[in-house]
Amino acid sequence: MRSLLGLFALVSSLTVSAAPSFAADYAVPAAAVRHASSIPYIDRGPNPYCGPRCGCPIVVHVRHRSLERYYPSSFDPRTRNEDPNYAYGRVRTYARFANPAFPERVLDY
Repeated sequence: MRSLLGLFALVSSLTVSAAPSFAADYAVPAAAVRHASSIPYIDRGPNPYCGPRCGCPIVVHVRHRSLERYYPSSFDPRTRNEDPNYAYGRVRTYARFANPAFPERVLDY
């Protein structure tokens, strides 16, 4: 009985995967096209991230050290009483995005 059920599952999965997909050939209904054209289109120009509410964001590159976590070489994961050590790593460049109305807030966290 089990082998017959497994054979049936195999045959049905192969049949489903081998069947052509007719849904890709269907035409788009006219009601959906009419509904989609009633949505207002906002032309954002060459930059798609510019919007009517906040304008185009200003990109500011900030350089500072990254905080990294490491464990000593004598660390044993079976003991839970040891905390990791923290140290400042290398200087990295981070991109921050600021609102053009408030460019001085770019350094606020």
